[in-house]
Amino acid sequence: MIPPTLKIVIAGPQGSNGGLEVHTSELELFLVSLGYCVLRINVCNENKTSSPPQNEKIFISNPPGFRGKFVKAVDWLYAFVVIRKFSPDVLISTAIGSGYKWLARFTGSRSFRIVQVVTDDYSVNDPAMLSLIQAYDAVAAQTPILKEQVSVKINPTVPCQVLPCFHQINTNNCSSIIPQSLLGSIRLAYFGRLVANKGIPLLLDAWRRSHFPPQFSLDIWGSGNIKHELEQTIANSPLLYDSVCLKGPYPSGLKYINILSDYHGLVLPSQSTEGLPLVLLEAASVGLPILTTSVGGIPDFARGNPDVVMVDRGLDPLCIGLNKFVGYIQEGSKFNRLRHQSFFLQQYSRDAIESVWLRMLESPSQFF
Repeated sequence: MIPPTLKIVIAGPQGSNGGLEVHTSELELFLVSLGYCVLRINVCNENKTSSPPQNEKIFISNPPGFRGKFVKAVDWLYAFVVIRKFSPDVLISTAIGSGYKWLARFTGSRSFRIVQVVTDDYSVNDPAMLSLIQAYDAVAAQTPILKEQVSVKINPTVPCQVLPCFHQINTNNCSSIIPQSLLGSIRLAYFGRLVANKGIPLLLDAWRRSHFPPQFSLDIWGSGNIKHELEQTIANSPLLYDSVCLKGPYPSGLKYINILSDYHGLVLPSQSTEGLPLVLLEAASVGLPILTTSVGGIPDFARGNPDVVMVDRGLDPLCIGLNKFVGYIQEGSKFNRLRHQSFFLQQYSRDAIESVWLRMLESPSQFF
């Protein structure tokens, strides 16, 4: 039986675009739906906005410049005072950083303090990471591989178990999966932030080297700080200009699912700083075949999944994988959309995620 009067603090990033922001928001909604008293601490880039009345929120602003650092420090100090007064039974931090370390220390030992680790992009015996983890009572890794990395790289005395991240995927929108007819063309897509770690420049190089016929196309959806670089690369290459298109930001909800399911495959060529990316789950929920890399927690999703082609980091493995991926799609017998959707429902459905969290909430100290 889960204690009905549990008081929980959730500290993490605010937003709607990134997987970690989605997880933090959905975790809050899940805990509120269980009737817990929830205090949310949002780390964001804007000032405080209106919040739902069912639970209290604190906002940690992050404006630029020296003044911004001062404002952010004041916001954190205010959060420390409020959380001490709130006196939670459980603290869950969904991100890492010095602010989260001090938040755990100010919370005090009365609370059971959990920090979530969703990437393996830190060095062996990293002093900042070790200091952060030691401020908590437990580490929640997003996938089994990320749990292993905590043990191998940090080797803390703090216990570590796997807690999956929440998503917003509505399986009612994914009930009818009809494989497309190729009709002589293959349409691949990337969905996500246009940032350096996602490996999109490498994907363009691999696409250019592959010399695909003109009826093959690659659409790149999203926005980010390397957009101009990508635009220039595409404009300067006739092979890319004729077959690669930057589509800009993509919608959410059912419109996004309809766009996603209209492709023959998803490509996510990340080179660093990944956990288990949300877009992989979204693609699997509509049965889409996936080409991706062995970064972060992705191998936990890809291994044993016949509808995923996983390659090592770097240009040469990506070239080989891209050509294999396209060949499998052309062949028509390698991938099965209904099978991939079934894999998602069994392993990563909302019910599967909630069941793990419910077991943890029954007794956090025993779970870890």
